Amino acid sequence: MNTTTTRAWLAASTCALALATSGHALAADTAAGTSAPQSAPSTDVGNAGAEGATVGGVIVTAERTPGAKAAPVKASLDQTEPESIVSRDFIEQITPETGNISTVIFIAPSISGISANAGGIGNYFSTTMRGFQDGEYNVTYDGIAFGDTNNPTHHPNDYFPTSEIGAAVVDRGPGAAGDLGQANYGGAIHYFSPTVSDTFGVQQKLTYGSFNTFAAVTTLNTGYLPQLFGGKLSINLDERSSDTQLSHSGGYALNQMIKYVLPIGDKFTLTALVTHAWSRYNFPDSNGPGETLPQIEAYGKNFQLTDIPDEEHWYKWNFERKQTYFGYVDLNYQVTPSISIEDEPYAYFYSNKTDSTKDNSGLIGSTSSDVGTKQAAIDGDGQAATDIYGYLKRNDYNVEGDILRFKDVLPFGVLKVGALVEGSATYRQKAYYDFTNGYTPVDVYTPSNDPLITTPTNYKLREHSSWLQEQVFVDFNWTPTDALTISPGFKYVNFRRDVNAAEENYGGKETGSLEGTNTYNSPLYFLTVNYKILNYWSVYGQFATSFLVPQLAELEVPGVNLQHLTPETTTNYQLGTVYSRGALTADADVYLVDAANANVPCDVVADGETEAASCNAGKVNYNGVEGEAAYTLPIGLTFFANGSINDAVQAAQAPNIPAGIGGNPRQELAATPRWTDAVGLLLHHDGWRASVTYKQVGSSVVYNSPASGSPQPIKLPAYDTVNGSLAYGFKNLEIKLQCFNLLNKRTLTNYVPEAGETTLYNPAATTSFYTFQSGRELQLTLVARY
Repeated sequence: MNTTTTRAWLAASTCALALATSGHALAADTAAGTSAPQSAPSTDVGNAGAEGATVGGVIVTAERTPGAKAAPVKASLDQTEPESIVSRDFIEQITPETGNISTVIFIAPSISGISANAGGIGNYFSTTMRGFQDGEYNVTYDGIAFGDTNNPTHHPNDYFPTSEIGAAVVDRGPGAAGDLGQANYGGAIHYFSPTVSDTFGVQQKLTYGSFNTFAAVTTLNTGYLPQLFGGKLSINLDERSSDTQLSHSGGYALNQMIKYVLPIGDKFTLTALVTHAWSRYNFPDSNGPGETLPQIEAYGKNFQLTDIPDEEHWYKWNFERKQTYFGYVDLNYQVTPSISIEDEPYAYFYSNKTDSTKDNSGLIGSTSSDVGTKQAAIDGDGQAATDIYGYLKRNDYNVEGDILRFKDVLPFGVLKVGALVEGSATYRQKAYYDFTNGYTPVDVYTPSNDPLITTPTNYKLREHSSWLQEQVFVDFNWTPTDALTISPGFKYVNFRRDVNAAEENYGGKETGSLEGTNTYNSPLYFLTVNYKILNYWSVYGQFATSFLVPQLAELEVPGVNLQHLTPETTTNYQLGTVYSRGALTADADVYLVDAANANVPCDVVADGETEAASCNAGKVNYNGVEGEAAYTLPIGLTFFANGSINDAVQAAQAPNIPAGIGGNPRQELAATPRWTDAVGLLLHHDGWRASVTYKQVGSSVVYNSPASGSPQPIKLPAYDTVNGSLAYGFKNLEIKLQCFNLLNKRTLTNYVPEAGETTLYNPAATTSFYTFQSGRELQLTLVARY
C-alpha cells in the first residue's frame, strides 16, 4: 500500500468513524445526558504512560497517600519501569504560566535542558533524558506520539502550552509493547490533556512579567448539557506575547484547545480533541540562539538581533512564523464487563516559514552574511560583494494515523492487543536571497571548494518525503497472585521512508535531484515484573528491547547502499523499588542500557565523490542510578529531593567504519550531563501556597572538529537555578507571584566550537557560538474562577 493510498484510507476511516458516532449520538436519548454517566472503564496502568492512559488513571495510581499526593514528582506502586509522574497541582504552582512541555518536566531526575531566553516565546529548549537527545525518545500527547518528520524531534512551544497539560509522565524506559511511536529507543515523555469537568465553570488568568511579558488564559467547562447531546465540553484559549530577554527577539503566540466527551448509554464513550497554535517571533535561524565571543564582549549575554535597518542582525530580516494542528477522535466501547475496544484516529500538522540572514556571527555593521567577492564575480549579475545574503526556509508536514486497541480482563490477568498505522507527507524548501535588494533572488551560493553550478538556481533544497509505518503489539499482564504481576509483550514494527527531491544539497555538490527509499523492520520484546512486598512497598524489574529509525538525512546521500544502514537498537535492564506510606513516598532504580549501531556522521565515497553520510559506529552504554523522595508534614509543608548519576559512553567501535569519525572506546557522549539533583519545599496551608525549588544539571562535554585526528572533548560546566512562588487564594480569586532563576545565574549551557578549536573562551575563536541560561524573570498572575 503506498503512502497516498494509506493517507486516503486513514482520512476516510476517520470521517466514517466520526459520522457513525454522530449518528449514534443523535439517536441517543438526550434527556439521559443531563446526568453524569457511569465511570469509564478503568485502565490498568502498570506503566502509567502506556496504552492511552487517562489523566485520572495516571494520578490515581500514584497519589494513594498524603505524601504521594503532595509530592511534585512521584512514582506508582504499580509501575514496571522508572517513572516520574507530574500532577496538575504542581504545574499550577511551580511552572511558568508562559511555560511549555519542557518546563513541566524539568524538575524530574535525569532530565536536563533549560531555556536560553526568558519570556516564553520561541523555541529555546532542548531536553535530554539520561543522555538521550531529543529525537531519541518518544513524546506523546494523550497516548499519540508526535514529532518532526525528518527525525522525531520537537519544538516545545509549537504545540502545547502549559495550560494544555493536565499531567505528565517521564517514562525512563521503552515502556510496554503497547507504547506506540517510532522512537522508544530512549524512553518516552507522556503528556495528557486536562480533564473535562463534570460541572460548569469559567477560569480567567492574567499574567504580566519581566520583559513586557503578557499572557491570558481563558478556560470554559460546560459540564454535561442536553444541548451538547448529553456531553461535556472544555475550551481553553491561551494568548501570550513578550519582548523576551534576548535583544529584539520578541513575538506572540495564540493557542486554542477544544475537548469534548460524550457518553452514549453506559458502554460507549466518545472523546474528541483538537488544538491549534500560531506563533511569530524574531530569531536568527542560521546561528541562533547563541553569540560569538566578540559579540559577548561588545554587547553582553542578551544580544541576539538589532533594530538597525539594512544590517545583517536586523530583526525584520530574521523571524519565524509557525502554525500547528493536533487532533483525534477516541471511541471506547465496553463490549462486556471484561472486554473493551478502543479506536483512535488522529492527525497533526506543522508549518514553519522562516526568513533569516545566512550568518549572524559578526559584529554590528560587519558583513559576515555578504554574498562575497567570489559569488559576485561568478554571477556577474550586479550583486555587490557587501550585499546581505540570506535564505527563506519552508517546512510543512501532515501526519495521519489510527490506533486500535483491544483489552480483555481475564480471571488470571489482562490481555491487550492492538495496532497502529500511520502515514506522513512533507515538503521542505530552502532558497537563497539577496536581502539588500529587497529579497531579489541570486544564484545558489557555492563554497569556494565546490565546482561552478552552470544552471542558475536560488534553491538549495526542494524536497518531498513521506513515511508509512505499521506497528502491531500484544501485552499480557499475568497475575498469578494478588502481589505479583508478570508482563511479557511483543511488538513488530515496519517502517518505510521515501524521499523525492527536485533539488537536494549533498556532498561535493550544491544541488542535484535525488530519489531514495528505505524500509526498516524489527521485532521488539518486553518482559516486566512487579511484586508488592507489602501493600505500600513494591519492587520491579524490566528487560526490554527498542530501536530507532534512522533519520531522513540518511536518505539524502546518493550512490550509497542505504540498506546496510541498520537502525539503532537498545537492550534495557532496569531494577527499581517504590515505597509509599503515610507522609513518605520514595523510589529508586538502577539501569543499564546497551545500544548498538549508534549512528555518527562520516564521509563515504560514492560514484567517485566523497559524500557526507552516517555510519554505524558500534556500541554505547548508558547506565546510572536515580531516586526521588518526598515527606509531608501535617501543616501542609512538603520537602522533596531527587537526583541521578548518569553515565553514557562509547563502549566499542564497529569494525570497518571509515576513519576519522570518532567513537573512541570509553569516550563520553556529547551533551550528556553526568548528574542531576533537585530539592525543594512546598507549602499548602489555609489559602496560602508557596514553594522554593532548586535544580542542578551536571557537567557535560561537546566535541570539536579538529584539523586532523578524532574529535576531542571540551568540558561544559554544571548549571543550576532557584525558583520560587507565593500565592494566596480567597473565595473565587487568587494572586500568585513567581520568580525564576532567582539568583540570576547566566551559566554557559551549550557551545559550538569553530573548526580546530580546543578550549572555551579563546579570543582567537571568532565564530564559536555560546549559549547561556536565561536570567531572572518575575511573573504576577491574577486568577478568577466562576
